[in-house]
Amino acid sequence: MLYSPARFIETDTALIRELIAAHPFATLMSVVEGQPLVSHVPLVADERGWLLGHVAMANPHSAALNEGAEALAIFQGPHCYVSPSWYAEASVPTWNYTAVHVRARLHVLQGDAAQALLDRLTQAFDDPAQPGHMTAAQRARLLPAIHCFALEPLETSAKFKLSQNKSREDQQSILANLGQFEDDNSQGVASLMLRNLAAGFGD
Repeated sequence: MLYSPARFIETDTALIRELIAAHPFATLMSVVEGQPLVSHVPLVADERGWLLGHVAMANPHSAALNEGAEALAIFQGPHCYVSPSWYAEASVPTWNYTAVHVRARLHVLQGDAAQALLDRLTQAFDDPAQPGHMTAAQRARLLPAIHCFALEPLETSAKFKLSQNKSREDQQSILANLGQFEDDNSQGVASLMLRNLAAGFGD
């Protein structure tokens, strides 16, 4: 379960899907006999919101990804350090971040469904105009070596910790300081904080 004070809970489905689409490289977790199994895999949402992915058959985790098994997919969005020097009054250092946890039921994909998954992942991440782009026939030859699956969401929890507990003045100060950094994480956090300010957080 994702710990999140009420002020940091995000329920906007469109925003959650946007984060997943923009940060598809997920941490996939299963628990077998009390022991955690973890893999890092790209997951792409289909029209239903189910998450599609695969692991190598050689990965021990694949044995736990059976039909009907439960798994947890974790997506990490923009995040950055927030210095206590950025507040009007003394405070403590913290980290602003965004994360989505999806508890899901697993469905194994085989045959044409597995082929369609590989085609979809290739379309999502590769450029067919580039030399070396894999053909459908080449992708089909990979199927015996991979374990393909779809994750049917059972519960989705999103935490967007973006200084909503701070005053408008402090949030604007944080934004001014983040403006000094050009990295994607700092700018991503700043963009989401601006959205919150426009919605009235900190008033």
